[in-house]
Amino acid sequence: MKGLVFETLTPPVAAATNRADIACFIGLAEVRPGAVVPEDLKRSLQQEGWWPSDVAAGAELSLLYERPLPIASWERFDQLFAWDQRPYASVGATHPPTLGASYLGAAVRSFFAQGGRSCYVLSLGEPLALAADRASRDAMLLRLVPPTSGQRIHRGDWQGLQHLLGLPEVSFVTLPDVAELAGLYQQEALASNILPLSIPQFVPCAQQEAAQDQASRVVQLATPACTDEDYLRWRAVIHRAALFVATHRRDVQLLASLPLPHPQSSAAAGLLAFMHQQGWLSGALADENCPLLDASATETTMSACSLASAFVQLCYPWLRTGYAGDLPGNVEPPEGVMAGLLARNALTRGTFRNASGLEVYELISVQPALRSSQQFGINPKAPPLASPQASLIDRVSLFGPTPQGLRLLSDVTTHNQTGYRQASINRTIALVMRAARSIGEEYIFEA
Repeated sequence: MKGLVFETLTPPVAAATNRADIACFIGLAEVRPGAVVPEDLKRSLQQEGWWPSDVAAGAELSLLYERPLPIASWERFDQLFAWDQRPYASVGATHPPTLGASYLGAAVRSFFAQGGRSCYVLSLGEPLALAADRASRDAMLLRLVPPTSGQRIHRGDWQGLQHLLGLPEVSFVTLPDVAELAGLYQQEALASNILPLSIPQFVPCAQQEAAQDQASRVVQLATPACTDEDYLRWRAVIHRAALFVATHRRDVQLLASLPLPHPQSSAAAGLLAFMHQQGWLSGALADENCPLLDASATETTMSACSLASAFVQLCYPWLRTGYAGDLPGNVEPPEGVMAGLLARNALTRGTFRNASGLEVYELISVQPALRSSQQFGINPKAPPLASPQASLIDRVSLFGPTPQGLRLLSDVTTHNQTGYRQASINRTIALVMRAARSIGEEYIFEA
């Protein structure tokens, strides 16, 4: 870096209604202690009724929770949230707690790193401890995607995903913490797989790069993984989120990362076969909420929760990027990268174009690395309504190798009909619906 560079920030302006690149991230991240809330952010929240005119001294930071914050740059998000200060574990009295990134912060980081320009961030609070029990995780999942049960939702009662009702410019929504909250960390992994923070010391020049690489990867925990029971819980949460989007916001795409399978789960043997076995890709979204997070719910009752919808876009595998060294296993869920790619695609090529083949910046590898048979093989036991000739790459947006390097291989939804399976088709229809709504509101509500 040569000298100092002063950059004048563009004053915030209202988002164009017909933009198709704005994402909404809903998850968990702690507000940075001592952060100063910018005046333009206060004005924006006041205009939307989320910021009171008289705020008590010291209460400003607490008001940043449970509110959709417009974020137009990575620097603004980093200024407001301590996304990189999540305590993962302690290695003893002689070492400070091992700190890493929250999954919400990692998703927002990837969004801007891949070409995103504007988003909304809604934090529900601090991330849960890795040793949090099942009840605490289920309670947080209910906050992220609260049940609606067909009741009218009042603005003052909005929680989590329900805030989409007040964000008409949003095109994509992600829930980066769901994959982790659905599973449970093993206690032995918490105790033994932590690398202590490196003590600063002089090293030979030839070893400097290796030392920096080691210091940037202080979290050596295994990545979150789901058992068969955990997958039922994850599927039920995504089903309810998809049902909310399909009912209340049909111009929004739900981006969700498939959790990594536990080595002993059925999904580890064959992901596509497991998805068909659990009924993810058959039928359609039900008219009522899927019975989830209920002690009386069984595998039979949960199997009716289909994920086949034009509003759902599943992403897989997980990605190892050049900046993901502060996450367990050094990999991140792909939904943040996917949101950034779709935003870049909309801004540079048009949202009606398929995003397959787009370059993923700083992508090093994928986990797990899928074989060709896993990507393109069909499942002969799939139900008739599930398009038995469809392979995994036809139902899930996959990342993987190409002759040009690692790229996005498919840009698809989970819909059963091939006409709605290409995600660019649903994005185009959503854009038309949004334009028609903005034009029609002027005539419907005029005097």
